Amino acid sequence: MFRFKIRQNTVKFYYYNMAFDYNELEYALTEVCDAVHKDFLGRFNNEMYVSVAGSKLEAFINDLQTEFEITAMTFIKEYKLEKDTESKKMVFNVTKVYAKKCVEDFNKV
Repeated sequence: MFRFKIRQNTVKFYYYNMAFDYNELEYALTEVCDAVHKDFLGRFNNEMYVSVAGSKLEAFINDLQTEFEITAMTFIKEYKLEKDTESKKMVFNVTKVYAKKCVEDFNKV
């Protein structure tokens, strides 16, 4: 089973009966969020995008979604979870929570 709690901009995951550790996935998602965030700040600050804030957020979300999907699929392949429906579901749940937190953090900028 899998549970998570969000408290004051921190995400805590609790895993039960797991055959492997998801810390690597959590670390990768955090790194992806930071990289996409820095990339967008650089592009927006250099005036590559001339748009309203909502469009910037939408563009950020689209790139973030792509990067998080790649990260999740890489994790699934690396740990050979393609046939393990429950584990794949947990990987995507963790990814979804981290994506939400990343977008919320970006939206504060």
